[in-house]
Amino acid sequence: MKLLVDIRTPGLALLLSLGLAACGSESPSSVSTTQSATPVVTFASQVEAGAEAYATNCAICHGANLEGSTLGPLLSGFSWVRRWGTQTPTLLLGNIQASMPPGGNENITEEDYLNIVAHMLQVNGVDGVTEALTASSDFVIQDSISRMVAQRNRPEPPAPEGLTVNGNTEDFIPFIPLTDAMLRDPDPADWPMMRRNFYAHSYSPLDQINTETVKNLQLEWVWNMHEGDSEPAPLVYNGIVYLINPGNVIQALDGKTGELIWEHWTGPANRQDMRNIAMYNDKIIQATTDARLVALDARTGEQRWETAIADNTKGFSNSSGPIVADGKIINGLGGCSRYIPEDCYISAYNANTGELLWQFETIAEMGEPGGDTWGGLDNVFRAGGETWITGSYDPDLRLTYWGTAQQKPWVPVSRHMTIYDVGLFTNSTVAVNVDTGQLDWYFQHVPAEALDLDEVFERVLVNRGNDKFVFSIGKHGILWKNDRITGEFIGFKETVFQNAFTNIDSETGAVTYREDIQNAQLNEWTSACPSSAGGKDWHSMTYHPPSGLIIAPLSQTCLENAAREIALVQGGGGVGASRKFFEMPGTNGNLGKVGAYDVDTMEEVWSHQQRASLHTGTISTGGDVVFVGDLDRRFKALDVTTGETLWETRLGTSVQGHPVSFAIEGKQYIAVTTALGGTSPRTVPGVIATEISYPRWGNAIYVFSLPD
Repeated sequence: MKLLVDIRTPGLALLLSLGLAACGSESPSSVSTTQSATPVVTFASQVEAGAEAYATNCAICHGANLEGSTLGPLLSGFSWVRRWGTQTPTLLLGNIQASMPPGGNENITEEDYLNIVAHMLQVNGVDGVTEALTASSDFVIQDSISRMVAQRNRPEPPAPEGLTVNGNTEDFIPFIPLTDAMLRDPDPADWPMMRRNFYAHSYSPLDQINTETVKNLQLEWVWNMHEGDSEPAPLVYNGIVYLINPGNVIQALDGKTGELIWEHWTGPANRQDMRNIAMYNDKIIQATTDARLVALDARTGEQRWETAIADNTKGFSNSSGPIVADGKIINGLGGCSRYIPEDCYISAYNANTGELLWQFETIAEMGEPGGDTWGGLDNVFRAGGETWITGSYDPDLRLTYWGTAQQKPWVPVSRHMTIYDVGLFTNSTVAVNVDTGQLDWYFQHVPAEALDLDEVFERVLVNRGNDKFVFSIGKHGILWKNDRITGEFIGFKETVFQNAFTNIDSETGAVTYREDIQNAQLNEWTSACPSSAGGKDWHSMTYHPPSGLIIAPLSQTCLENAAREIALVQGGGGVGASRKFFEMPGTNGNLGKVGAYDVDTMEEVWSHQQRASLHTGTISTGGDVVFVGDLDRRFKALDVTTGETLWETRLGTSVQGHPVSFAIEGKQYIAVTTALGGTSPRTVPGVIATEISYPRWGNAIYVFSLPD
């Protein structure tokens, strides 16, 4: 008997980039109470009915007064007006219908949605509108907004800006600029970029903490971070820990003591997921959640320069930071699900000035290479292709490697396409020339992706003798092996159970979807494993060079998926599917798995399975230890060669982020963060394993070491 968990349960909605995260319910109590008996519908009557519909379907996430909560962003005040004021009610309605609630709710009618929009407009100060809203209402929202009302509804005072703690790292350790050569071959004591090196190995050569000594690990210090959604990847350079916090806050800490040196509030002060920053020369580089690129002085936290990556008013955003390759800051982009003229891209900037150097478009347009793979859709209706996980870099080949997300909406029928309209360059590995931004090669792992199982995550670069490979694992849980020079498919390994494909060609890597998935129609439920929580998601895997093993944090859940109708209307779009989730068959209820795979044979060497889902990346060390953390607050060390648990401890809340290892004055440390958020990899296992409890607060960094 399979346990079905509907994501439409109140309070479990996922936060989307559109600025809404409404929570619906399957129960009869969630049916909108909007009355249809009124013979004459006006804007005022829609507002009245909309207040009731909002209270039933939206308030649990967004607050009774649209003030926002930990489950959903605010929907009123200056920030909302700044984002939506230049749009029309039609565009706002289209976005809400397409995406809210994230799991779908067949009990919310078009009339209900119109009423909710009317309520939102009234709360935000729309004045003078008398006629009822329709699906074609095309007035500019801000033209009808009273400034006084917008001011009065501002939900909170402005957050601090700039430096709030003013210190200098040189008062602790003399500063040495971080050069290109040092990034190519990091000092063993440092962790100077996400996943530590250009090759994304998440490996430290330090061996003081090893299979024999790890049992003696003890807490050295802890630092409480700002609350909010977070998947932090700390940097450590020359004894200083650089830490990204929710709300676009960057901190510098003394790695020995945890003492705060400086803190910079870049803004905006939101609760969106945050992952990593980068470092180059004397600067910390941050990609903000509202799609800006900011450089801070690594010594003092003072801002050096700022530039726009994309226009955040059009929905663009960031959740991951950049990689710095030979003086170029290379960054991806998220929030690309809307039907607008602009598409997603990877872009490069001068690290000293912020000047734009090049852009690579991840969505092929008509008349361009790959442009004929979108089923004849106009360019404006081509969406998706986000690069929301930081790429890797081969300095010898001068290629940067990125994974791209799937087409949007999630299901081919919702995007008015077929399973044969593959939509380049989505769900691919793209190898881009770091000097020119030109595409060198691509490999599309899952063409015409149909289940919200994207292949966007890290690309791990591995050398074996004279051979150069690139490895990746997407949400399908398939470990892909490609030639790093040409992109040629080499091999694959299924790391978790999957039944979306009936065949994966061993010679070409071409996948064949099950027939019912290929032919899925609107509102037609299909089941598949893994779920959209991913066989693997944002949690980075590690490559352990001494053993030749890739060790990956994996997830074992499945889903039922039903496409929703999405109109081809400029400004619309979204993701458009309803889903339910259940345990993966054959796992005995174990939602979490750590799997080790031989890079030569692609065989599984060992696995560690557990009930609690994993919420950190894996890191490995020269001491043959791999570290990982989970939803149940456990942070543990496993033997690289056997998977045996060598040590574990329990932290303040769920362990989430990207662990690191570093050394100061010859002493090795292990650091890991606790955090909340984390999107579907957290929410899906959370609604299945309801017996696992953890505090809904407690963002912090914990640092461990051996006794002196």
